[in-house]
Amino acid sequence: MGASAVNTPRGDSPGSGLPGPAARKGEGGRPPSVVFSLIRKEALQIARDPSAIAIAFALPLILLFIFGYGISLDSGRIKAGIVLESPDEASRSLLASFSGSRFFDVRTGTDLRLFEADLMRRRLSAIVVIPAGFTRDLAGGKAMPIQVITDGTESNAAHFALAYSLGAVEGWALREAALQGAAAGPLIDVVPRFRYNPELSSRNFIIPGSLSIVMTLIGVLLTALVVAREWERGTMESLLSTPVTVNQVILAKMATYYILAIVSVLICLAVAAFWYKVPFRGSVAALLAMSTVFLASALGQGLLISALARDQYLASQAALVSGFLPSFFLSGFVFELASMPEPIQAVSRLVAARYFVGSLQTVFLVGDVWPLFLKSMGAMAVIGLAFFLLTSRKLVKRVA
Repeated sequence: MGASAVNTPRGDSPGSGLPGPAARKGEGGRPPSVVFSLIRKEALQIARDPSAIAIAFALPLILLFIFGYGISLDSGRIKAGIVLESPDEASRSLLASFSGSRFFDVRTGTDLRLFEADLMRRRLSAIVVIPAGFTRDLAGGKAMPIQVITDGTESNAAHFALAYSLGAVEGWALREAALQGAAAGPLIDVVPRFRYNPELSSRNFIIPGSLSIVMTLIGVLLTALVVAREWERGTMESLLSTPVTVNQVILAKMATYYILAIVSVLICLAVAAFWYKVPFRGSVAALLAMSTVFLASALGQGLLISALARDQYLASQAALVSGFLPSFFLSGFVFELASMPEPIQAVSRLVAARYFVGSLQTVFLVGDVWPLFLKSMGAMAVIGLAFFLLTSRKLVKRVA
């Protein structure tokens, strides 16, 4: 802002919605009344802005619908083509192992070429070739090569198809060994148990993780857009030309959008628990405590973007690039951080959502694990404090 704004008399600007000097001091001259007046102004502004309401309440529900039904890391029945090059007794027995599995939808044939076109067109996820001479090699104690062909362009489905195929073959081998008695060697019966998510439903950890994306959009995108709009309209300059301090302005805006975000979180919690049936084993208090610390960083980032951009289009692009994309890709929400290169993992430590996603999944599926929560909250608090200090310094520079 130019020097003319700095030299403006320190009275109230017309239409600013702020109380006069006497009212601003309140009883005993308590400064918190200024913050409360600013919060009231922000609340009225949001209530009159349909786009802000849509981002705060409609967008989270849309994202939960997309994440809940559109993203799934589970695999249904694998469509597989079984090639019996020699339909002997052992080959038919192994085929029955695939046909009887709940993981496979099986088609059979005697030639690999019958299924190649369907694999290319993704009508099949795998082709299992049981070679000629399978029974002879089995009786002679030789290695039994069974070929599993999958579509590498769908790596997740390919991994599932390979794992399920190996499971079907190993299950068949165990049954055959049991029929042959003790001479076939000892049998080991592995009984898996899956703690916290016994159904192995990807929705149970995708939905909690998606709350971090929702809160990132509310905290970063909504704050950046609305405050950038104030810069465009000149209302921010009018506000900062009054005796209100920069820190009071920042605190009022963060408090207003914090309340908005918390209401949205509670709505998302209800949808996750009652609509998607995601177990919630922790406490609402723990969820709100973590959300509060995370929102400090998200809201601070949004305010910093608006102070730097001062343009709604630039602010929205900056919010998506610096807020949404890192929260989606570098938080462990969908992609495992341990599988990423070390430099990328180092960058992810600067993303608050990295700490929030794991805490959300823990509070939903495990319960209140405060040592983990406090460690994550400490990291998010440091990131939030950095954004707050940068925003305060940038606003002072622009107004001075």
